[in-house]
Amino acid sequence: MRFRFQLSVVLSIALAVLPAFADDPIPAREFFERSLVKDVEISPDGEHAALTFEEGTEVRLAVMNIDDQEVVQGFEFGDNMHVLGFWWASNERIVMAVGEVTGSLDGSGRVSGWYAGSIDGSRRVQIFDGSNALYTMLNPLPDDERHVLIMRRFFADGGMPKVQMLDVFNGDLDYVGNQPVDDDLAGFLADNDGELRAAFALKQGDSLDDRELRLYLRDTGEEEWDEFNLDSARPAPNVNFLGFSKDNTKAYMYSDHDIAEDALGGVFEYDFRTEESKLLFRDEHVDPAGLLRGPGGEVIGAVTRQAQVEYFLFDDLQEGAEQSVRQFQGVLGAFPGQDVSITSRSEDGTKNIVYVRSDRNPGEYFVFDTRENQLQFLIAAMPNLPKDRLVPMEPIVVTARDGLELHGFITRPAEQKQNLPLIVNVHGGPFGPWDDWGYDMEAQFFAHHGYATLQINFRGSGNRGEDFQRKGWREWGGKMQDDVTDATRWAVEQGIADPDRICIYGGSYGGYATLMGVIKEPDLYQCGIGYVGVYDLPWFRSGDGNDFSSGIRREQRQRFEAFMSSAVGETADELIPVSPVHNVEKIKADLFIVHGGSDQRVVVDHAYRLRDELDRIGKDYKWMIKEEEGHGFFDVDNRVDMYTAMLDFLDQHIGKEAETAQVSKPEDAARSRLAARD
Repeated sequence: MRFRFQLSVVLSIALAVLPAFADDPIPAREFFERSLVKDVEISPDGEHAALTFEEGTEVRLAVMNIDDQEVVQGFEFGDNMHVLGFWWASNERIVMAVGEVTGSLDGSGRVSGWYAGSIDGSRRVQIFDGSNALYTMLNPLPDDERHVLIMRRFFADGGMPKVQMLDVFNGDLDYVGNQPVDDDLAGFLADNDGELRAAFALKQGDSLDDRELRLYLRDTGEEEWDEFNLDSARPAPNVNFLGFSKDNTKAYMYSDHDIAEDALGGVFEYDFRTEESKLLFRDEHVDPAGLLRGPGGEVIGAVTRQAQVEYFLFDDLQEGAEQSVRQFQGVLGAFPGQDVSITSRSEDGTKNIVYVRSDRNPGEYFVFDTRENQLQFLIAAMPNLPKDRLVPMEPIVVTARDGLELHGFITRPAEQKQNLPLIVNVHGGPFGPWDDWGYDMEAQFFAHHGYATLQINFRGSGNRGEDFQRKGWREWGGKMQDDVTDATRWAVEQGIADPDRICIYGGSYGGYATLMGVIKEPDLYQCGIGYVGVYDLPWFRSGDGNDFSSGIRREQRQRFEAFMSSAVGETADELIPVSPVHNVEKIKADLFIVHGGSDQRVVVDHAYRLRDELDRIGKDYKWMIKEEEGHGFFDVDNRVDMYTAMLDFLDQHIGKEAETAQVSKPEDAARSRLAARD
């Protein structure tokens, strides 16, 4: 059973009303301002909410009383230090994973330590240092006020995971015995009561294709672990545990084991009572985004996210789940057209944190009280941004030149829909990330100033199964780039884009694709903006000193080589034809190069090497380096500087200034050039 936003409002709503805004241009800062909230978790007793928020270069944590919304405590850790994860260990104590993040595109950062503190401000301690081990939370054990259940990978032991009880007051560790005997153990899953019930082992060979997965399960109270055989149609299936049913009798997992080729993942259920598994859900186009749990914590379905969020209700619901379904449907009905999820709940299930977002909503949090059937507004990520002046993010489907179906989005200004100056915004990664439906600060900013933005999920992007990602392996500058080209031409053919006014832009891999776009298609793009991009591909392949290639441990070096040989190229020399710094002579478009001087993911020397080659051939370019920034600008002032400069650059080359400059040209000249290439 599928449903979208078609449900009636059945709850009384108490919402915060934001002030109205005039029709003056929205200042750039409002689009790129720091977020007042990133994540929210409710305490086990439902009395407090812990939330993370941006402040300067930091992500801090605050504790708020839910009833009066008064902040009662705060935790901060210094410049560039972010609270990357946090858990309620009890009603009074919080555990925080903290690490350094040096850029807005830096992903999840690098955890440097775990800390704990009480909400009255007392007994703040670092419970361990992350320099010699990795730690994963398995269960915060809210009924045990002193301990949480974690998985620890100690580097001196070769990274073999071990499950331990962690004392959140002094950092003492106690080993939890009875774990599967397997030299390749890689991870565990605990049930809702904190009992170890699932484990997996992964033997990785010299390439990403060469891997062997083994799964282990055991029932509640049992000593013996049983190996779970999937009877896979694939040599190396992808399997991820998703969680347990509320009563712990069923385990749920993401898997593509049952389809040999072009597989999308499905949600599978394993019943410990019958020892049988079955497929519950698989979408025709995208991977499941996760389980759907109702306010009471029952598993009631699955979620997908691509064109918009879509919910799928399971037919075989556990006893008592019908009320959760009705309650969740009521919450959905209160927010038509938006992506709604329950992110945490009190231990008794009576209070739930509800997260709401959309293409025109950067994110809001509410508290849903199941006893009162009432939603209480808690906090908004960007309350000063006038949501009523934002524009829709429209889903599109493009067919690539080889017949592959590609998904993406077009965002257009409110006042004009055709013959627009177009920005082709290529996402980073390239393997795994994807552009999804939701608030995109760049697309909204550009639309506000009269530009359309095209975002295409080229082969290699995530959310469409591993086989779709593999189609992008070793296609840097090849088919991945052709997908971007084909989407750009589609926008011209649809009349959306003015073919004389197209600029390509992207960050990280998107920066690479920007430079390769203007190299490979010199007559298609009038300008290109490369942001923290990879420009010397052979150097990147050999190890340019970034945080991925510079690991000193043997397993880090092995992972680097396995990724590079499988997904980038076997050798550095073979990448010269698709390396921007080696092909600058082919560039006709105007360029703007932006980088952070402290980038650890794509070191700034990529920008300098590109600059040297552009100088060598006498090619002009616009240049911006912010020395203190990393992989993507985090400081708001620097963001505003960058996007203001980008807007000036765009106005000059494809905006009103460019339109005026081209008025004497035959109006069909560019279309003729485009048709000639076809």
